[in-house]
Amino acid sequence: MAAKDDDARAVAFVEMMELGAAAPRIAGLVTQSTPPRDWVDAYALLFLGRYAEALTAIALVDDGSPGARATRAQVEALCVGRVSVPLTPAVEPDTLAGAMALFQLSEAAHLVGRIDRCSAMLDDALSGRVPRRARVWLRLAAVRALLFRGHVAKAGELLALAGADARSPQARRSLTCLHAVVAGFSRRVEVVVAEASLIRREVLPPSNYADSGIALMCALGLAGAGMVAAAGELLREGGGGPGLPLLPPTLRGYAYDVLIEAALAADKPELAAWIMVDFDRIDFGANAQFHAAREAARARIEIASGERGVGEQRAERAARDALGAGVGLVGARAAAVATHAADASGHGRATRDLLDASSVDLRRWLDGAAQIHATDIGDRRIETELAWERLTQAQRAVARLAAQGLRNQEIADRLVLSRRTVEGHLTAIFDRLRIDDRVDIVRGSGNRSLDPAALSLLTPRQIDIAREVVAGAGNGAIAERLGIHVKTVEKHVRGLYRALGVTGRAAAVGRLLGPDQRRA
Repeated sequence: MAAKDDDARAVAFVEMMELGAAAPRIAGLVTQSTPPRDWVDAYALLFLGRYAEALTAIALVDDGSPGARATRAQVEALCVGRVSVPLTPAVEPDTLAGAMALFQLSEAAHLVGRIDRCSAMLDDALSGRVPRRARVWLRLAAVRALLFRGHVAKAGELLALAGADARSPQARRSLTCLHAVVAGFSRRVEVVVAEASLIRREVLPPSNYADSGIALMCALGLAGAGMVAAAGELLREGGGGPGLPLLPPTLRGYAYDVLIEAALAADKPELAAWIMVDFDRIDFGANAQFHAAREAARARIEIASGERGVGEQRAERAARDALGAGVGLVGARAAAVATHAADASGHGRATRDLLDASSVDLRRWLDGAAQIHATDIGDRRIETELAWERLTQAQRAVARLAAQGLRNQEIADRLVLSRRTVEGHLTAIFDRLRIDDRVDIVRGSGNRSLDPAALSLLTPRQIDIAREVVAGAGNGAIAERLGIHVKTVEKHVRGLYRALGVTGRAAAVGRLLGPDQRRA
């Protein structure tokens, strides 16, 4: 009878993993408001983001069964960063109940900093017979462990295998966000953007812990690709707003570091300081990976406030601690902070050497981080002529895409931001650069040499019109200068748009000023 109960509960647990809030057990718990009956109900409370209730419930309904022990480990790891039960499987993973208990124990091992133990557990399970319904979750957990250990390429290979079994909506979303992390730390920005755009559509606004966890992983991918503004916005929305209430306390340890990075990139040191206050309130016990993430965040603030030497040393210590605990991803992010401080101060400290051979993928990412940062892509000549230093990093990214003629929604899609955020950035850009519209962003490059390839597409009269458009003349002024009727000018301008394959004046100016202006 006990075995049948375990099987039934395992099925209910997997239904939550596959269906999310649509799972019958979650729906019953919400609508009937009944007290938790067993470990599945305790997990449902966790899934719904009711973390204090889940922590209390699992202590009350822990009947000593493998499912209850594993759920207790996962709930405690997520809520307090430590566990009170052994992280050893009590059953074999050849049954659904055994496999999912192992999945939860591996997640707990990861969160308390025993990622090597987590990987070993999952590798052993996946080398044998595992029920198909559980196999995808074990593989996805193994991918996460590989990523946090720093083995990005190997994680990508295993992710391809997991894709064959990812049939439920939640499994596919988990697959997508992990693709974003692999792509972010492999310098494939276009893939990160595509995956993050899909996640934004599917999990925002979030309704449960799974949604917020998926948003967090995707944000780590965006941050790895240098798109920290998009990462910060996705975290705030995916975590349920200020304080990230939908993220379990432990996972906020990953999130706050990214939020602080995004706040500093947006030139908002006061916001970064307030986020640090929240970060300091979380009790991580002796958990080395989260202590390292917190120290790296503190180092970011110190460096931004001018204390480069102090910040560099703190970030180096954080990197060493994280790498010593086997958490390569956290270590690499901390090493990046120290490296940036060393490069900027001219000290040339060999922080890159902190990433040993076991983290070769992240060492490669660190070496190329300056090249993949989204706000560093573009023509430096534009920065000089437009007094670019007055813009934040996020505003620079928006300005460059506006200079290419992209519309607000297109910019939002490219940078994985909301349209309202893009509009706010454009307003700030116009104010800081003392210009009137987005066409002036393009003209501000100081490059008046028209692209021969673009001119070859135009008639002689359209070329005359093009030169006036780039110079900033309106249709009336062009008509007066060329001695033709304004309606004739309007006709030529429409023809010019068609010939260049654009839909507006800003896009036309960007196209006419050459390929360097259009680079993304």
